[in-house]
Amino acid sequence: MSHAEPFSRRLWSDWFFERVPLPPALLGALLAAGLVGLLALLALATGAFDRLLERNLAWWQSRDGRIAVILALLAGTLPAALRYHELGTRRNLDALAAANLWPGGLPALLRRATSGSPRAAIAWGLSGFLVIPLIAYTVDRDPSLYFTAGYWWLGTIWTWVVGSLVTFFGGIHIYRVFTDARTFARLARALPGVDLLDREALLPFARQGLLSAVPGVIFVTFFALNLGDAGFLLAATVLGTLVLAQNAAALLIPMRGVHERLRAEKRDELARVNAAIRGEPGALRGSPLGNREGASLSDPLAWRAFVEAVPEWPIDVSTLGRFAVYVGIPVFGWVGAALVQHVLERALG
Repeated sequence: MSHAEPFSRRLWSDWFFERVPLPPALLGALLAAGLVGLLALLALATGAFDRLLERNLAWWQSRDGRIAVILALLAGTLPAALRYHELGTRRNLDALAAANLWPGGLPALLRRATSGSPRAAIAWGLSGFLVIPLIAYTVDRDPSLYFTAGYWWLGTIWTWVVGSLVTFFGGIHIYRVFTDARTFARLARALPGVDLLDREALLPFARQGLLSAVPGVIFVTFFALNLGDAGFLLAATVLGTLVLAQNAAALLIPMRGVHERLRAEKRDELARVNAAIRGEPGALRGSPLGNREGASLSDPLAWRAFVEAVPEWPIDVSTLGRFAVYVGIPVFGWVGAALVQHVLERALG
């Protein structure tokens, strides 16, 4: 059975991108640019710019104007991120299939470990609509405000409409992330064994975990642009905590099973080697050293040192580097938001 067969299940995005032959990043950029352009045209047509000028504010100083632009950018970014998650998941599954960690068993496992139900994905997307009222309440903390005529203008209407589109795609993305993470967790639990000499074959588990953390990084990075506004402190605290918890779970779920298998294999191998060092006959049966005839005492001693040094997580230096970069992106976003706020205040003061 070919490696491609388990992954033949088609998604709506496969159908779409076959008919729109553009890279997801370019399509996302065009969508974001189109939304920003539409926002500008609506602002001109409705007099929203005049309203800001009457208050002596530029668009980035207005909470509603700033959020409207950020949501337009997110509305283009999230569909592209979802597509890249799908492609990255397939690459990681292909890499595991090529490593032959489950001789003859990977296709059957993947048939049971699908990418989830389209209906469930839509339900998660619709549940994302609850995020907009939650954020609005944590920022305004006055529900009666939403029933006043002065509240509803282009900025707030755009925020609620486009924000609902953003949270819809965000809900689908989160559903896919955790569904695929559980797929990798099931594959890890079904591993017949792990080879301490070939940890590279296990790296797709770590790459999937890193891939799963991207949505939270994107959201926090964009949301950080509002931290210059004191009204967003509570919203940033609540949502930041939720996103960090989600990212930690999405990162660990694909790797935890492999971590447990590596730790158990190290423990068993060290027990065999220590027994061999003590001179117990047949102690190395099942060990890579078991077929080495006439091995001196230095061989099991060196092998024990190697086994003790094997990391218990399927992560290499390059994966750790990428993770550090992803974690650093929101930090740079927070610092950048504070610097921009400071510079604007000095320039306009």
